[in-house]
Amino acid sequence: MSINKNNTAILFHDGCNICLAVSATFEQIMQNSDYHFDSVNLDMDNSRGNEAIELGVIRLPSLVVDGKVWKIDDHSSIEDYV
Repeated sequence: MSINKNNTAILFHDGCNICLAVSATFEQIMQNSDYHFDSVNLDMDNSRGNEAIELGVIRLPSLVVDGKVWKIDDHSSIEDYV
């Protein structure tokens, strides 16, 4: 699968309260930007776990912006959700 990494921000998370708050904040920040924002709760839908791994995500929550992974916190392993 080819993933377009330009002007894309994807938050991969596990659905905890912290992650949901981070997701809501980024959704507000990104809504008036040129970026497409996607929040992926892997606890509810792990079908995108392999995409997260392909992009380089190893810990949750992580934000992937234009293909660069930014680890926000360190409380879940991606392996728990694939």
